[in-house]
Amino acid sequence: MKVIAIQRTWMLVLAAIFSLGVLSCSEDTVDNIGRDTALNIIRANKWFDVIQTTTISGGTPETKVLVGEGGTLEFKSDNFAYVFTGGETVSYPYTLETNKRMVFDGKTYEVQESIIQTVTRLTLVNNEAGVTTTIVFRRR
Repeated sequence: MKVIAIQRTWMLVLAAIFSLGVLSCSEDTVDNIGRDTALNIIRANKWFDVIQTTTISGGTPETKVLVGEGGTLEFKSDNFAYVFTGGETVSYPYTLETNKRMVFDGKTYEVQESIIQTVTRLTLVNNEAGVTTTIVFRRR
């Protein structure tokens, strides 16, 4: 009987330690795991087609090609996205704050897809003061 009581006590102590360990993981830790996974996915390969569209209060959209035919964009670990086109290089600073929000070239964008599930397309949308800016990144 005494042995069973000691075993139960140790089981309760181990369960309490395990529970304390699980409870000590904050939501921030869980969010960072998703952010790190998303960051690894966007850095994994090159992006070939990148189009930025800006619309002012329902007006005619203006389109700017950031990466066109023969060019590539790479998100690097130094928090710069480099565009390589025919010997020329342009860089844009970026920060992936969460797996649903990115700061790209000084503007905060909401990520439209689940980066973890979709690896061929990344859509960023920024709505500020009646101006909607959308950037679509595509892989081939």
